[in-house]
Amino acid sequence: MRKIFVTVITALVLFGAQLHPVQKAMIKAGVLDMVMDDKYIYVATDASKVVVLDKELHPVSEIKVRKIKDFMGTLNDADIYSVDVIDGKILFLAQAEEGYSELFVHEGNTTTKVLDKSKMLYAKAAKYVDSEHALLALMSDEVILYDIVHQKVIKRAKFGEYFYSVIAMDKDRRHFVIGDEGGEVIVGEAPTLKRIKLFKNINKDKILSIDINKNMIAAGSRADKTLAIYDWQENSHKVVKNPDFFIYVVGLSPNNRYVVYGDNDKYILKILDIGSMEQKYELAGHKNIVNVVRFVDQDTIITGSETGEIFKWRLK
Repeated sequence: MRKIFVTVITALVLFGAQLHPVQKAMIKAGVLDMVMDDKYIYVATDASKVVVLDKELHPVSEIKVRKIKDFMGTLNDADIYSVDVIDGKILFLAQAEEGYSELFVHEGNTTTKVLDKSKMLYAKAAKYVDSEHALLALMSDEVILYDIVHQKVIKRAKFGEYFYSVIAMDKDRRHFVIGDEGGEVIVGEAPTLKRIKLFKNINKDKILSIDINKNMIAAGSRADKTLAIYDWQENSHKVVKNPDFFIYVVGLSPNNRYVVYGDNDKYILKILDIGSMEQKYELAGHKNIVNVVRFVDQDTIITGSETGEIFKWRLK
């Protein structure tokens, strides 16, 4: 059995340089999820649409879905729970009536529904496994391997003991990680739905944000106000405790040197060097809770807030 190495930091006394955004954009919707390819940024929103921007944050297009009826029959905007892209095909999961979800693929100028609410799935996120298959995370802490082409469930597996909270897919699409309501962090193999690693009692409350990149996972939790950084292959972890505020967003850099996280009501993001556990930078400028952090490259970051602020930052 490998020895588990744990580092706990209760307060970071080294404060890095404070940076400000080099570009800004505002969309008329809250940002719920975000992915990028070589050309574009795809933003899932709470306003029945996916917003497409170029890398300079200029608007390119919008992909819209219908509004949904509440129990009173009133039309409301649907949340786009998640978005993903592969080979120019945009995959997004939208809220439907009665808590169910619908899955769409947009290619060229055409949007195709590939999962209807009649399947009665309480899905909360969808990510490509490959161009023909998607991983769906259900509210029940189950995951589904879904055939997009034939529109059918291939496999269904239970992944935890608590309700699902958040999911992230590694860039190679081989592994994914789920964080749940109880603070468990579970690593799975995407093509097989095999559960290969479970971390318990490190994050001890609802995981609010999670990211995975190769061997590294970052997870931020609510009531215990914990940022945990896991090396799931080495079975080790490091922990930063914040006594004052929950960890509401995390993001790993491409080479796993940095983790970006939010842990304060000033909406200032912090950048921690994972090796030294020293704070290197602060990102100051957001006026609302940041829901998404994505690295364009090692020195360029895109962030999106719940009120539609989308900022670009440069570390050098």
